[in-house]
Amino acid sequence: MAQTSDTTTNAKEVDFKLLRPKNYFANERTFVNWLQLAVTMGGLGLALLNFGGSGIRVRISAFIFETGALALIVYAYATFWRRAQRLRRGDRGTWDDRFVPVVVVIFFIFATAINFGLTFHKKEYIPPLNSLMATTMSWGRIQWRS
Repeated sequence: MAQTSDTTTNAKEVDFKLLRPKNYFANERTFVNWLQLAVTMGGLGLALLNFGGSGIRVRISAFIFETGALALIVYAYATFWRRAQRLRRGDRGTWDDRFVPVVVVIFFIFATAINFGLTFHKKEYIPPLNSLMATTMSWGRIQWRS
């Protein structure tokens, strides 16, 4: 009986220094996953820039995605460094992050909505014409616009 009570008390008091390699690898794995998401977001921005056509609308959408990717890289590095410092000190506490994943999802929805809004809001500018007539060089004819 005495041995079982000793093992139960020892099981409750876990030395976190024994679990260090697992924790370090979990920290690195989380860092790599955040970087993978940032590369995906940056790839979306580059794809918009290269294959989305020309114009300010495409550049705005690409800029939003690229800025989000850079912000995510900075966040991932800061979180990795902060958690590594906590692991070296042997701190206890919560290691989860509940705020930033929600912000990333909201950012994706926001950036996609802006992209769709700018894409489907393609009203071309038609300059005002004198007496609604415009002459063109198309086959030497005068074309009337209404």
